[in-house]
Amino acid sequence: MQERYLGDIHDYFKFLFLKFLSTQLNMKVGLNWYLVNPSEIGPSELKKKDGEKREFLYNKELKLYDKVIVNEFKKFKKKKFRNLKLFTNETHLKQYINFFNEPINFKYRKQWLERSLYHHRNQQIIFLDPDNGFVTNKTGKVSMKYVLAEDCRTYIKNNKIIIFCQFQSFRKKTLDHLKHIYENLSDYNVKTSLPVIRNRTGPNTFFIGIKPKQVKINLENIFEKYSVQHNKVELIKVV
Repeated sequence: MQERYLGDIHDYFKFLFLKFLSTQLNMKVGLNWYLVNPSEIGPSELKKKDGEKREFLYNKELKLYDKVIVNEFKKFKKKKFRNLKLFTNETHLKQYINFFNEPINFKYRKQWLERSLYHHRNQQIIFLDPDNGFVTNKTGKVSMKYVLAEDCRTYIKNNKIIIFCQFQSFRKKTLDHLKHIYENLSDYNVKTSLPVIRNRTGPNTFFIGIKPKQVKINLENIFEKYSVQHNKVELIKVV
Protein backbone atom coordinates (compact mmCIF):
# COMPACT_ATOMS: atom_id res chain seq x y z
CA MET A 1 0.00 0.00 0.00
CA GLN A 2 1.20 3.48 -0.86
CA GLU A 3 -0.41 6.66 0.31
CA ARG A 4 -1.32 7.71 -3.22
CA TYR A 5 -3.73 4.76 -3.45
CA LEU A 6 -5.82 5.97 -0.51
CA GLY A 7 -9.48 6.10 -1.51
CA ASP A 8 -9.21 4.42 -4.92
CA ILE A 9 -11.52 1.69 -6.22
CA HIS A 10 -9.45 -1.09 -4.66
CA ASP A 11 -9.48 0.65 -1.30
CA TYR A 12 -13.26 0.95 -1.55
CA PHE A 13 -13.80 -2.77 -2.07
CA LYS A 14 -11.33 -3.57 0.69
CA PHE A 15 -13.21 -1.47 3.21
CA LEU A 16 -16.61 -2.69 2.06
CA PHE A 17 -15.40 -6.18 2.88
CA LEU A 18 -13.69 -5.39 6.19
CA LYS A 19 -16.65 -3.40 7.46
CA PHE A 20 -18.99 -6.27 6.53
CA LEU A 21 -16.68 -8.83 8.14
CA SER A 22 -16.45 -6.84 11.37
CA THR A 23 -20.21 -6.33 11.52
CA GLN A 24 -21.00 -10.00 10.89
CA LEU A 25 -18.57 -11.21 13.55
CA ASN A 26 -19.23 -8.38 15.97
CA MET A 27 -15.49 -7.82 16.42
CA LYS A 28 -12.80 -5.49 15.16
CA VAL A 29 -10.53 -6.81 12.45
CA GLY A 30 -6.90 -5.83 11.99
CA LEU A 31 -5.43 -4.14 8.95
CA ASN A 32 -1.72 -4.15 8.17
CA TRP A 33 -1.33 -1.73 5.27
CA TYR A 34 2.15 -2.96 4.28
CA LEU A 35 2.74 0.77 3.92
CA VAL A 36 5.57 1.57 1.51
CA ASN A 37 7.39 4.82 0.85
CA PRO A 38 7.91 4.74 -2.95
CA SER A 39 11.16 6.71 -2.72
CA GLU A 40 12.70 3.79 -0.80
CA ILE A 41 12.04 1.43 -3.70
CA GLY A 42 13.57 3.65 -6.35
CA PRO A 43 13.07 6.46 -8.90
CA SER A 44 10.94 4.31 -11.22
CA GLU A 45 8.38 3.81 -8.45
CA LEU A 46 8.05 7.58 -7.97
CA LYS A 47 7.20 8.03 -11.66
CA LYS A 48 4.13 5.77 -11.53
CA LYS A 49 0.74 7.41 -11.96
CA ASP A 50 -1.53 4.59 -10.81
CA GLY A 51 -4.05 4.91 -7.99
CA GLU A 52 -6.41 7.22 -9.87
CA LYS A 53 -9.33 4.84 -10.46
CA ARG A 54 -11.98 6.89 -8.65
CA GLU A 55 -14.92 6.92 -11.07
CA PHE A 56 -16.82 4.74 -8.58
CA LEU A 57 -17.39 7.86 -6.46
CA TYR A 58 -20.03 8.94 -8.99
CA ASN A 59 -21.20 5.56 -10.24
CA LYS A 60 -24.90 5.15 -9.43
CA GLU A 61 -24.60 1.46 -8.60
CA LEU A 62 -21.25 1.35 -6.80
CA LYS A 63 -21.74 4.35 -4.55
CA LEU A 64 -24.90 2.75 -3.17
CA TYR A 65 -22.84 -0.10 -1.70
CA ASP A 66 -21.80 2.22 1.13
CA LYS A 67 -22.57 5.95 0.93
CA VAL A 68 -20.65 6.71 4.12
CA ILE A 69 -17.38 5.32 2.74
CA VAL A 70 -17.95 7.07 -0.60
CA ASN A 71 -18.48 10.44 1.07
CA GLU A 72 -15.27 10.00 3.06
CA PHE A 73 -13.32 8.97 -0.02
CA LYS A 74 -14.43 12.02 -2.01
CA LYS A 75 -12.00 13.99 0.15
CA PHE A 76 -9.12 12.08 -1.44
CA LYS A 77 -9.89 12.80 -5.07
CA LYS A 78 -6.97 15.24 -5.09
CA LYS A 79 -3.64 13.59 -4.37
CA LYS A 80 -2.47 16.31 -1.96
CA PHE A 81 -5.20 15.34 0.53
CA ARG A 82 -4.25 11.65 0.73
CA ASN A 83 -2.90 11.44 4.24
CA LEU A 84 -3.11 7.99 5.75
CA LYS A 85 -2.57 9.03 9.37
CA LEU A 86 -5.27 11.69 9.15
CA PHE A 87 -7.64 9.22 7.51
CA THR A 88 -7.24 6.55 10.19
CA ASN A 89 -7.74 9.13 12.94
CA GLU A 90 -10.95 10.52 11.47
CA THR A 91 -12.69 7.73 9.54
CA HIS A 92 -15.82 6.04 10.89
CA LEU A 93 -14.13 2.77 9.90
CA LYS A 94 -11.97 2.85 13.04
CA GLN A 95 -14.92 1.39 14.94
CA TYR A 96 -14.59 -1.72 12.75
CA ILE A 97 -10.85 -1.82 12.03
CA ASN A 98 -7.63 -1.59 14.03
CA PHE A 99 -5.09 0.02 11.68
CA PHE A 100 -1.37 -0.74 11.77
CA ASN A 101 0.14 2.33 10.12
CA GLU A 102 3.86 1.71 10.57
CA PRO A 103 5.76 1.73 7.23
CA ILE A 104 7.35 -1.57 6.30
CA ASN A 105 11.08 -1.67 6.98
CA PHE A 106 13.17 -3.61 4.48
CA LYS A 107 16.15 -4.17 6.78
CA TYR A 108 14.06 -5.04 9.83
CA ARG A 109 11.05 -6.75 8.28
CA LYS A 110 10.92 -9.47 10.96
CA GLN A 111 10.79 -6.89 13.78
CA TRP A 112 8.19 -4.87 11.87
CA LEU A 113 6.05 -7.98 11.55
CA GLU A 114 6.39 -8.69 15.26
CA ARG A 115 5.19 -5.16 16.04
CA SER A 116 2.21 -5.76 13.76
CA LEU A 117 1.35 -8.89 15.75
CA TYR A 118 1.61 -7.02 19.04
CA HIS A 119 -0.51 -4.17 17.69
CA HIS A 120 -3.14 -6.72 16.63
CA ARG A 121 -2.88 -8.88 19.75
CA ASN A 122 -6.63 -8.48 20.37
CA GLN A 123 -7.69 -9.21 16.78
CA GLN A 124 -8.40 -12.70 15.53
CA ILE A 125 -8.44 -11.66 11.86
CA ILE A 126 -5.78 -9.53 10.16
CA PHE A 127 -6.04 -8.23 6.61
CA LEU A 128 -2.72 -7.80 4.79
CA ASP A 129 -2.67 -5.12 2.11
CA PRO A 130 0.52 -5.14 0.00
CA ASP A 131 0.87 -3.31 -3.30
CA ASN A 132 0.83 -6.47 -5.41
CA GLY A 133 0.04 -9.61 -3.41
CA PHE A 134 1.80 -12.83 -2.49
CA VAL A 135 5.16 -13.92 -3.86
CA THR A 136 7.98 -16.33 -3.04
CA ASN A 137 10.75 -15.19 -5.38
CA LYS A 138 11.17 -11.45 -4.78
CA THR A 139 14.25 -10.09 -3.04
CA GLY A 140 15.63 -6.63 -2.38
CA LYS A 141 13.57 -3.55 -1.65
CA VAL A 142 10.87 -4.46 -4.17
CA SER A 143 9.89 -7.31 -1.81
CA MET A 144 8.28 -4.67 0.41
CA LYS A 145 5.45 -4.57 -2.13
CA TYR A 146 4.54 -8.21 -1.42
CA VAL A 147 3.34 -10.56 1.27
CA LEU A 148 5.99 -13.24 1.71
CA ALA A 149 5.47 -16.86 2.71
CA GLU A 150 7.32 -16.28 5.97
CA ASP A 151 4.93 -13.43 6.81
CA CYS A 152 2.01 -15.83 6.45
CA ARG A 153 3.74 -18.49 8.54
CA THR A 154 4.40 -15.98 11.32
CA TYR A 155 0.77 -14.92 11.57
CA ILE A 156 -0.56 -18.47 11.39
CA LYS A 157 1.86 -19.66 14.09
CA ASN A 158 0.34 -16.96 16.28
CA ASN A 159 -3.13 -18.36 15.69
CA LYS A 160 -4.27 -15.50 13.47
CA ILE A 161 -6.59 -15.74 10.50
CA ILE A 162 -5.08 -13.75 7.68
CA ILE A 163 -6.65 -12.46 4.48
CA PHE A 164 -4.42 -10.83 1.92
CA CYS A 165 -5.09 -8.79 -1.19
CA GLN A 166 -3.80 -10.18 -4.48
CA PHE A 167 -3.87 -8.40 -7.84
CA GLN A 168 -4.88 -10.34 -10.91
CA SER A 169 -2.14 -11.67 -13.15
CA PHE A 170 -2.24 -10.49 -16.76
CA ARG A 171 -0.18 -13.49 -17.90
CA LYS A 172 -2.14 -16.36 -16.33
CA LYS A 173 -5.74 -17.45 -16.36
CA THR A 174 -7.49 -16.72 -13.08
CA LEU A 175 -7.81 -20.27 -11.79
CA ASP A 176 -4.26 -21.17 -12.84
CA HIS A 177 -2.96 -18.08 -11.08
CA LEU A 178 -4.81 -18.88 -7.85
CA LYS A 179 -3.79 -22.55 -7.92
CA HIS A 180 -0.17 -21.47 -8.29
CA ILE A 181 -0.48 -19.28 -5.18
CA TYR A 182 -2.10 -22.11 -3.22
CA GLU A 183 0.68 -24.47 -4.28
CA ASN A 184 3.34 -21.96 -3.22
CA LEU A 185 1.68 -21.53 0.14
CA SER A 186 1.48 -25.29 0.57
CA ASP A 187 5.21 -25.58 -0.15
CA TYR A 188 5.73 -23.50 2.99
CA ASN A 189 3.27 -25.62 4.97
CA VAL A 190 0.61 -22.93 4.81
CA LYS A 191 -2.64 -24.42 3.55
CA THR A 192 -6.12 -23.08 3.01
CA SER A 193 -9.39 -24.36 1.63
CA LEU A 194 -11.31 -21.10 1.92
CA PRO A 195 -12.97 -19.77 -1.24
CA VAL A 196 -11.34 -16.74 -2.83
CA ILE A 197 -13.23 -13.47 -3.11
CA ARG A 198 -12.87 -11.87 -6.53
CA ASN A 199 -13.58 -8.14 -6.89
CA ARG A 200 -14.32 -7.10 -10.46
CA THR A 201 -12.64 -3.74 -10.21
CA GLY A 202 -10.48 -3.50 -13.37
CA PRO A 203 -7.91 -4.80 -12.68
CA ASN A 204 -9.52 -7.44 -10.53
CA THR A 205 -8.32 -8.11 -7.03
CA PHE A 206 -8.63 -11.26 -4.94
CA PHE A 207 -8.97 -11.67 -1.19
CA ILE A 208 -7.25 -14.90 -0.19
CA GLY A 209 -7.89 -16.18 3.33
CA ILE A 210 -5.85 -18.57 5.47
CA LYS A 211 -7.33 -19.97 8.65
CA PRO A 212 -5.50 -22.06 11.26
CA LYS A 213 -7.17 -25.43 11.78
CA GLN A 214 -7.88 -24.76 15.45
CA VAL A 215 -9.84 -21.56 14.72
CA LYS A 216 -13.56 -22.31 14.52
CA ILE A 217 -14.89 -19.10 12.95
CA ASN A 218 -17.07 -19.98 9.96
CA LEU A 219 -15.79 -17.62 7.30
CA GLU A 220 -17.25 -19.61 4.42
CA ASN A 221 -20.81 -18.53 5.25
CA ILE A 222 -19.77 -14.91 5.72
CA PHE A 223 -17.92 -14.88 2.39
CA GLU A 224 -20.97 -16.34 0.68
CA LYS A 225 -23.29 -13.77 2.23
CA TYR A 226 -20.94 -10.95 1.24
CA SER A 227 -20.71 -12.05 -2.39
CA VAL A 228 -24.49 -12.28 -2.69
CA GLN A 229 -24.90 -8.66 -1.57
CA HIS A 230 -22.52 -7.18 -4.17
CA ASN A 231 -22.88 -8.03 -7.84
CA LYS A 232 -19.28 -6.97 -8.55
CA VAL A 233 -18.08 -9.67 -6.15
CA GLU A 234 -17.94 -13.42 -6.63
CA LEU A 235 -16.46 -16.47 -4.95
CA ILE A 236 -13.99 -18.82 -6.59
CA LYS A 237 -13.44 -22.36 -5.34
CA VAL A 238 -9.79 -23.22 -5.83
CA VAL A 239 -9.64 -26.61 -4.10
